[in-house]
Amino acid sequence: MAGETTVVPIAAGRVFYDNAGSGAFWATFNLTFLSTDNETNDVMQAGYIGANVRVLAVGWYPTDMDTGIAAVVHKVTINAVDAVTGLTGAQTGTSSITPVTPTFAATAPGTDKQLVIVTTTTAAATGAAGTAVLSLLCQKI
Repeated sequence: MAGETTVVPIAAGRVFYDNAGSGAFWATFNLTFLSTDNETNDVMQAGYIGANVRVLAVGWYPTDMDTGIAAVVHKVTINAVDAVTGLTGAQTGTSSITPVTPTFAATAPGTDKQLVIVTTTTAAATGAAGTAVLSLLCQKI
């Protein structure tokens, strides 16, 4: 059924990425998708980044999760603002590093821990189970 949410695992909910200094760092989340997790509006909660952390770019490293005609598309949302949209890598297992959208770049980071989610915006033609590594290039401000 489309529009389902997979919540942050308990372990990921307790630990989130932050940096005590002001240097850049990577926050990496390992995601596991079932064959039914790539229907339109399905949400995968990845985990959290800390307060006052700005995301500059998103690395998306998925396996092939669409065994039919390539159709599946994802987006990454942080603190309810779309950071990157139009990720098509799960159609064939292609990796990418994408800068955040101008709207996201202009939005102030959250002052509390920030939830990172991946949403399927276009359903897979034929969904397949798979994995993805989601890496965020972050800067504490």
